[in-house]
Amino acid sequence: MDHFPTSRRIALKQLVSLSAVGALGMLRSGNGQAAAGGTPAAIIPGFGGQITARSDASYESLRQALVWHRSKPQRYPDLIVQVRSEAEVAAVVRHAAQNKLKIAIRSGGHNPTGASMRDGGICLDLSALTDIKVDKQRQIASVQTGVRAIQLVARLAEDDLTFPTAHCMTVGMGGFLLGGGIGWNHAYRSGMATLNIEGAELVLADGSRVVANAKENPDLYWAVRGGGPGLFAAVTRFHLQAYPLPKAIRVSSYILPLDKLSTMTSTLDKLSPGKDPRLEILALLMHNPEAPPDAPPEQSKICFLTAFAFGYSAEESRAMLAPLAQSPIASDALVKAEDQPYTLMQLFPKFFSTETPGGYMGRYAAESAITDEPGKILHDMADHFRTARSPICHVIASYGLNLKPHADACYSSIARHYVGCFAIWDDEKEDEIYYRWLEKATTHMDPWAKGHYVNEVDGQRHPERIRLCYSPESWQRLQVLRQKYDPQGVFHSYLAPPA
Repeated sequence: MDHFPTSRRIALKQLVSLSAVGALGMLRSGNGQAAAGGTPAAIIPGFGGQITARSDASYESLRQALVWHRSKPQRYPDLIVQVRSEAEVAAVVRHAAQNKLKIAIRSGGHNPTGASMRDGGICLDLSALTDIKVDKQRQIASVQTGVRAIQLVARLAEDDLTFPTAHCMTVGMGGFLLGGGIGWNHAYRSGMATLNIEGAELVLADGSRVVANAKENPDLYWAVRGGGPGLFAAVTRFHLQAYPLPKAIRVSSYILPLDKLSTMTSTLDKLSPGKDPRLEILALLMHNPEAPPDAPPEQSKICFLTAFAFGYSAEESRAMLAPLAQSPIASDALVKAEDQPYTLMQLFPKFFSTETPGGYMGRYAAESAITDEPGKILHDMADHFRTARSPICHVIASYGLNLKPHADACYSSIARHYVGCFAIWDDEKEDEIYYRWLEKATTHMDPWAKGHYVNEVDGQRHPERIRLCYSPESWQRLQVLRQKYDPQGVFHSYLAPPA
């Protein structure tokens, strides 16, 4: 039976031109940088930026601007401090240590839990630190914490270089890199962006400034590469390994009905082990935004697959996409758009634009699994996904992380693929409904998980999940290093760390 009449197919042709992530639009967007508030500070020696206290009229609007989505956490720092330089970061940390004020760090505010927003103490906003320096010969980018993905991509392109930044253009590099970072062309760039950190500059809990790399302060270098939102220091600058810029990016997209999920997953299970690592595959379960409000699940829920080939010639990229074009996915697709040319800079506005039909920002919660069995998760999730009341909820699978253990990296969730589940809704009164929906989703994900992505777990409601993002050895080492470098607890740890 054909569940999709001609009118629906025409609409799907318009949808497929956006690609899977484009159809979701600004689900992970947000401007990332909050406007300065309050009055110039005079109470912190060596600091001339902005301090906003809870008693200031601008406090609440600024506090809400620090988290990109509409699920603003009910947590209230005493002070929001917006720095203008790396030296000011050190001044603020020294002041906090001397006055027993705890610090939470904010660079872009994209963590779904609002991890940078804590009760009491200081929210240290680094979003104005956006300097980028590039050593073209060594292919090293020196990047301050507040740099946005689009800023780094644009600057590197001037030197025919690139880096696996976040897919959304407004994500700040700080939290993205510290938590792991699933970025553009990730499989070809070590799987996680954090593994491309060659060094970092940090401010420790006593206000001292240090450098960390494989030879200098290697224990701090280890912690920076995956320590996430509970790191016990403030990173002010990263030194990143950059790569030659792909010059012939090609994209193919396919839409299938949800009852053809097995076609998609069985094909990807066969193709992904041998695919070129420069081929990035994103597969989604999502609501068809063109479906009528009363449409049954077989019409309102779809599979949406997009493949990005990052070749250096059109022939290379076409060869990467050919197995999909010759597969049952292409044969069973309701509509498809194959071998479409793009530049890297065009990918951002095309596939994560705030102007796409699916563009939306609502209340937001996320969970994740690093797994060797994405197909089994998607199948186990399918019936539960059909129960999502909000049409913006979705599940996304990224095929081909191909992660391997790194002795010099704290990041330790090791598997071949990633699956994320995102609950997005409008009404605050329905919070518990969607949190419970997401909790049930984890029962379908966790049996197949080998770890989790610390940037996308609910560490507030379920603090035990933070620990599951790390191997037992890495978790224990993090605790030892925290005691060594921040014995007085100047920096907030994770939202609610396990006992």
